[in-house]
Amino acid sequence: MASGYGVSANPTKQNHYLGTDKVVKVAVKNDNSYIAGPNLILQKKVDGSWKSTGYNSPNPLKPDQKDYDEWSIKDYMNAKGTYRFKVDVERYDSKGNHVKTDGSFYTMEFYIK
Repeated sequence: MASGYGVSANPTKQNHYLGTDKVVKVAVKNDNSYIAGPNLILQKKVDGSWKSTGYNSPNPLKPDQKDYDEWSIKDYMNAKGTYRFKVDVERYDSKGNHVKTDGSFYTMEFYIK
């Protein structure tokens, strides 16, 4: 699983099929002792370069919390291609307010076929 700054995130499978699969499921986890989590930023490979699709999903997680974030293929990836998530690791205060971004990493690539 891709990880950085005490946070992990990765799609649960690599290949997804239009018309068959409904969602891309992303496993997320916070190993920090404070509220933190991945802000998943969807990217698509276009002509050999990664381009942001303009969609993101923050996932504030309590310490040691694991969860899943589901992305509708129909709504966000309704085209064949190679995708990944840029993951900004966000830190939150005890009330759930964003405090700062600790850093970034990338998930494995996954495919919509």
